[in-house]
Amino acid sequence: MKQFFLFAGLAFSLNGFAQKVTVKPTFQKGQKIEVLSKINSNVSMEMMGQSMETKVEATVNRSFDVENVQNGSTTLEHKIKRFQMNIEAPGGNSQSFDSEKPEDLKGEGGETMGKAIKSKFSMQVDPMGKVTSVKADDDYPGADQSNPMSGAMSNIGELPKVGSSMELVILPAAGVEKGTTWTDTTGGHQLAYTVTDVTGDEIALSFTDQTKTDKKQEMNGMELAISTTDKTTGTVRIDRKSGLVKERASNTTSEGTMEMMGQSIPMTTKTTTTMTVK
Repeated sequence: MKQFFLFAGLAFSLNGFAQKVTVKPTFQKGQKIEVLSKINSNVSMEMMGQSMETKVEATVNRSFDVENVQNGSTTLEHKIKRFQMNIEAPGGNSQSFDSEKPEDLKGEGGETMGKAIKSKFSMQVDPMGKVTSVKADDDYPGADQSNPMSGAMSNIGELPKVGSSMELVILPAAGVEKGTTWTDTTGGHQLAYTVTDVTGDEIALSFTDQTKTDKKQEMNGMELAISTTDKTTGTVRIDRKSGLVKERASNTTSEGTMEMMGQSIPMTTKTTTTMTVK
C-alpha cells in the first residue's frame, strides 16, 4: 500500500510538471518599466582589395509608462530617456554622442537626435499583449537616414505595428511547457522560439530569426543602397509572474553588399545586443 501511494504521488508530480503554463502579461496603472539596451557592432567591408572595419557601441535607456488599465486594455507611453554612441571608423575617424551633453545636441546631427529622443508615442495592447492602436506625438520625427546615429536608434525606438506583439510580450496565448515551439513571422521576421526551461520564477527561451534588409540612406551627399541577409540566435528570460521579458540577448550576423558610386562593396556586420528590463 505504501508503495502504491509512493508511485501515485510520483505520477501526480510528474503530471504536474508536464502541464502547460499560461501566463498573461500583467500591468499596473502608474507602473514604470525601465528598459536598458546595449548594442555592439563590427562592420567589415572590402574595398579595392583592402579590409576596413568600423566599430559601433551604443547604449539606449527607454521607459514604458503604464497610463491606464481598463477592461483588459492597457495604455502605455514609450519614450527614449538617453542615447549614447561611440563610432570608430577607419583612418582614425571617430564620433561620439551623448544626449545628456548639451554640446553634443548642438553638434552635427545633434538637433535631429534631440528631437528623436524627446519624441514619444503611446499604444494600447490587449490582454495578451497584442498592439491594438498606436499614436505618435505630432512632432515624432522618425529615423533620419542621413544621420548614422539616428539610423542606429531607429530599430529600437520605431513605432510598433498594429497586430504585432508588444516587444516585452512573447509567450503565446495557448500556454507553454518545456520543449514547446512556435513561430512569429510578423514584420518580415522568421522567428522560431523554443522553451528551454520552466521554473517557479522564470520561463527561459531560445530563438532564431532570419530577415532581409534593403534600405537606402545618404552619407556626405552620396546615396548608399544596403542589402543584407540577417541571421540571429539568442535567448530570452521571462518573468513568470508578470509575463514580461526580463532579459533578451542576441547575436546577429548580417552579410550583403553596399552599393555606392556604381561600386558593389561586400560587407559583413556582427552585432551583439542585450536588453534588460526592470
